[in-house]
Amino acid sequence: MMMANILEIKDLRIYYETKNGEVKAVDGVDMVIEKGTSVGLAGESGCGKTTLGLSFLKLLPTNGKIVSGSMIFDGEDIYAYDEKVFREDIRWAQISMIFQGAMNALNPVFKVEDQIAEAIKLHDKSKRKKERLEIARNLLRTVDIDPAMGSHYPHEFSGGMRQRAMIAMALACDPQLVIADEPTTALDVIVQKQLMDLLRRLKDEMNLSLVVISHDISVLAELCDYLNIMYAGRIVEWAEITEIFRNPQHHYTHGLISTFPTIEDEERLEKFIYIKGAPPNLLNPPSGCRFHPRCPAATDVCRQDPEPKMRLIGENHYVACHHPRGEEQ
Repeated sequence: MMMANILEIKDLRIYYETKNGEVKAVDGVDMVIEKGTSVGLAGESGCGKTTLGLSFLKLLPTNGKIVSGSMIFDGEDIYAYDEKVFREDIRWAQISMIFQGAMNALNPVFKVEDQIAEAIKLHDKSKRKKERLEIARNLLRTVDIDPAMGSHYPHEFSGGMRQRAMIAMALACDPQLVIADEPTTALDVIVQKQLMDLLRRLKDEMNLSLVVISHDISVLAELCDYLNIMYAGRIVEWAEITEIFRNPQHHYTHGLISTFPTIEDEERLEKFIYIKGAPPNLLNPPSGCRFHPRCPAATDVCRQDPEPKMRLIGENHYVACHHPRGEEQ
C-alpha cells in the first residue's frame, strides 16, 4: 500500500555568499519523505547535510539563500509562507529539530524544564505556566529522564541526558516531522544504542516521520527505512536501507560502506579500505559528475557536462551515475 508523502523537495539549491564567491552547499536536491517513515541522509563533512536539514525550518545563516526549488510539506510549499506565519504555524509546531551538539544547544542559565516549556508557550498561548511545566516533565519522563531532574540546569545533566532533553524539546509541540542532526555525536557507544532505541520507540509510538542526518552510516542502518547518500551538495543514491547495504550502486556509496570494519570479511579485517582524495571545493565544483576525481570507474563522459541524473536501477533504487556498479558486473 502506497503511503502519502509528508514532504517532497524538488530541485532545491542553497548557496552561501562568501568573500570568495558562492558556495553551492545544496545544488539541485530532490527528496521524498513518506508519512511515518524514517529517512537517513549520509555523507562526508561539508557535503551539505546540515544545510539541507536547517532548510526544513528556514534556519539558514544570514549569508545563506535559497536560490531555487520548493519544499512541499503536507501539500503546501513552506517557502511560500512569510516568516511570521512559518514561525507560528510550521516551525516546531509541525516540523522540529534535534540540533547537533546537545552540549551547547541548551541555554546554561535556564532550567531544563523551563526551556522545554518555553517552546510550548510560543505555540500554545492558551496553556498556563503550570500546565506547560507539567507537559515538560511528562516529556522528560517519555525520554526516560526522571521528571524531578527538570528543575536542574543543563550542566547538571550528562551528555546522554542532555541529548534526551533535546529530543523532549523537539517533541514539545507534537510535530509531524522531526529532523535529527547527528543525534549520537560525542556519545559513547552504550549511550548511542540507548538513544537509537529511544528514537525508534518514539517514532513508532507517536507515528513520527523522521529525518536522521549523520556521517555514520552504521547509525543510519539502525534507525532508518530509507537512505539518501549525499555528495558535494547533491543526492547521488537513494533506496531502502537494506538494499543500499546489500547492493550499493554508486561508487561513492560503495566506498562509504567499505570503510566500516566487519567481523565477517577477513580481507577487510586485514586491509583498511578508504576513499582516495578529498571532497571538492564547492566554490568551484568539478564539471560533470562531482565524484569523478575520486572515482575508480570514471571515464571521459563522467568528466564532462551534463551531470548524471537520477535513474532507476532495479526496484525502487535510484542512482546518479553514468557507470553504476551493477552494470559493470
